Amino acid sequence: MQKLITSARGLTLWTQSFGKSENPSILLIMGAMNQGIFWPDEFCEELASAGFYVVRYDHRDTGKSSKIDFQANPYDLKALTNDAVDVIHSYGLDQPTVIGLSMGGYIAQLLATGFPHIPKRIGLISSTADHRPYMAATTGKSTVGFSLPGPEQSYLDYVSATSLNPPQSLDRILQSMSDGWKLTYGGPRPYPKTQVEQALQVAVQRSPDIAAGFHHGLAVAASPDRLQLVTRINVPTLVIHGRYDALLPLAHGQYLATNIHSAQFEILDMGHSFMWSWDKEVLARVLKFLQST
Repeated sequence: MQKLITSARGLTLWTQSFGKSENPSILLIMGAMNQGIFWPDEFCEELASAGFYVVRYDHRDTGKSSKIDFQANPYDLKALTNDAVDVIHSYGLDQPTVIGLSMGGYIAQLLATGFPHIPKRIGLISSTADHRPYMAATTGKSTVGFSLPGPEQSYLDYVSATSLNPPQSLDRILQSMSDGWKLTYGGPRPYPKTQVEQALQVAVQRSPDIAAGFHHGLAVAASPDRLQLVTRINVPTLVIHGRYDALLPLAHGQYLATNIHSAQFEILDMGHSFMWSWDKEVLARVLKFLQST
C-alpha cells in the first residue's frame, strides 16, 4: 500500500508498505540519490511473506517526496534521519528493524545512537562509519590521512568523465546512470542490466527533478564521520559487505563489524549494489539475523 505522509517539518514523503501491520516491522532505507523503489519489489514481498511488515520510502529530493531548495534550506544526515523517524512515527512502527543500504546505513547508525529507543536491531549493507574518503576522492581531493580507503580508480574515472562531459539528453542521462550502476556491481555475477534500466526508467517517470538527488552528496559532506559514534551502538547489528565493493571497499564493512559490539558480519562476493543480483543471499542473511536476535 502506498501512502504520502507529512513530516514534522512539513515535507511530503512517499512511502509504501508490504504485509500485515500487526507483524514485526522493518524499515528499509535506501542509499544516496536513490528512490525507495530500488529496494526490489520481490525483496520486500519475500520479507512480508516471512511474517514482517515492511516499509520503504523515498528520501526527500527523490521520487515522489518533497524537493528542497538546498541553497535556501541546506540539510545534513541528521535531517535525513529525522525524516526516517517521521516515517516510523507515521506508521506507528514499534521498535522496527532498520536496514540501510550505503547512506541508508549512515542513517541507521544515527537512529541507533540518537534514538536508541526506536530500532530493535539494525542492518548495515554496503555502508561505512566514515564517508569522508569517498567524498574526498569523488570531488578530486586527496584521501591521504584517512584510516579507511577511498573508491577504486575505475569508479573515480567514471565520476571524472561524467563531470567533465555531463549528459544532456534524457537518453544520455539514463545511459550514464546505467554505466554508473554497472560500476557499483562486482564479483562473479553479471550486471543485471535489464532490471536496473527498467528501474531507472520508472525512477525518471516518478521524479520531476532527478538531479535533486545530488543534494544528498552535499548533505553527507556537511555531516561528521561516525568512527567513534558506532562504538555506542547497543542494538543487535548485522553488517553485510561486498568483497568487491568499488565505492566503499571491504575495509569499511570490517571497521563496522569490529567496532560495533557483537555485530554479525557477512561478506558476500558482490560489489556495492546487491539488488536483482544478490537478493536471495542478502535476504537469507537478513532472515537468519532476524530469527537469531
